Amino acid sequence: MAANLVRVVIAGGGIAGVPLAYAVKEKLHGRAEVTLVSDSPDFHFIPANPWIALGLRAEADVTFALEPLLATRKIALKVAALEEIDLEGSQLKLAGGASLAYDYLVVATGIRPDWNAIPGMIGNPRVHSVIRPREAVAAHAAYETFVSRPGPVVIAAAPRVPTIGPMYEYAFLLDSDLRRRASRQRVPITLITPEPYPGHVGLDKPVAREELRNALKTQGIDWIGNAALRSCEGGHISFHVLEGSPQGTLRSAHFDYAMIWPPFRGVEAVERCGALCDADGLIIVDEYQRAAGRANVFAVGACTAKELLTHTAVPVGAPDAVYVIQQQVAIVADNITHSLRGEPLNRGSIEREQWIADMGKRGAAYLASPQMPLRNIQWLHQGRWVYEAKRDFEDFFVNQILFGAGQHGQVQALIRRLRSQQRAGHGRNRNGKLGPQMALGIDSRRRFEVLARELGVDPQPFAQQLLERALAEALSCLDPQAREHVNAELHTRLVSELEAERERVRFEGGAP
Repeated sequence: MAANLVRVVIAGGGIAGVPLAYAVKEKLHGRAEVTLVSDSPDFHFIPANPWIALGLRAEADVTFALEPLLATRKIALKVAALEEIDLEGSQLKLAGGASLAYDYLVVATGIRPDWNAIPGMIGNPRVHSVIRPREAVAAHAAYETFVSRPGPVVIAAAPRVPTIGPMYEYAFLLDSDLRRRASRQRVPITLITPEPYPGHVGLDKPVAREELRNALKTQGIDWIGNAALRSCEGGHISFHVLEGSPQGTLRSAHFDYAMIWPPFRGVEAVERCGALCDADGLIIVDEYQRAAGRANVFAVGACTAKELLTHTAVPVGAPDAVYVIQQQVAIVADNITHSLRGEPLNRGSIEREQWIADMGKRGAAYLASPQMPLRNIQWLHQGRWVYEAKRDFEDFFVNQILFGAGQHGQVQALIRRLRSQQRAGHGRNRNGKLGPQMALGIDSRRRFEVLARELGVDPQPFAQQLLERALAEALSCLDPQAREHVNAELHTRLVSELEAERERVRFEGGAP
């Protein structure tokens, strides 16, 4: 390492760590050696896990190899599990005995589900999760078996879990998919949540309460609130409903399939670093996103401790969405830059929590401002536009990972979406054939004409150039085997067309 380069190490290769690595590299303009440490060689878009668990998305749609993405930005990648954070020695100890020194460390390791907190969950074949990619994939395999012999479903969240929104998303997605399979009438769905009312999600802004309650009622989804999970043995989940008396009422529900959000803890290496953490092993940060008492250690994302924003009978965790995590990323990237320059740090202003949840083809959107009580905004709206909005948000975020900030990669996004539709059995019209190709709608034609005029080019050759670039980009989205199949078929067709052309020329040449 050159002596004048500062060593920035980011622990975690997810929706916090990768954008942060990009941002730090860009802001420090060659002054930093940035290294990302991840226990996986791949980036995975975690918010897509509810879709994966129901077979509506494939893991490959939202999982990408990190090495080529980081290499193009001259960011080093260490694929190894984090074993220990040595604060005094300013280094990380990795699995296999390697160590990595840092001048600045950012912890973005995410969390681990604490299945031990609720007896009976570990090894229970009926209990599933969407917290980690492998769990979402396993949940989908079990779901496909379940729908062949359907029965009651329980969807539940433990106290303090900051992901109540995805619980509702999964419930409505499940309802929609079961209706598509003509199995909904055989599957009672029950939501069990620590919230005092539907849509509380840790913010206690009841503007959306009736809309969400009505949506649940319309879809026939039962809701039980003020619930604290106690155990989950076999096909029975027990919980205390803390309403009406301090002791509460012990209740239970039967299920054949359960989707559970258990309590969260910090990953083992972070939790062992007790000087940084709360009782749950989550990192305590100050207003600058610095780990408490450490000038050169920051933390972002789900691994950070969060204060409860409301008081309820059963604690309800404050929301933790991608939107807020990206605000944290911006604050940390700025503050590492300010620290190196000897400038005052930026407190930032994380003003909004945004949740776009997919509720089948209908959708729901949620937006709130928990840090600014006098300017709180909260609404829930159902409609097809929200379904499309989440798809667009996924495309947008994944494109930031693939191509960097400001890049759209719309051809890549389209390829991913079409492949996902094919896996889910969509993307073809009723007669089984692909829809019209190369057809532009009125709005698209107008935009093309205006663009050509603005560029001062002839529309005809410009259209051909755009098409060739788009086709080349689309071909680059395929894996090597698929590209080989496409090229082989193109070669076969070209030879066939040339043979036909040669016969036509011979005939015309011999004509009187």
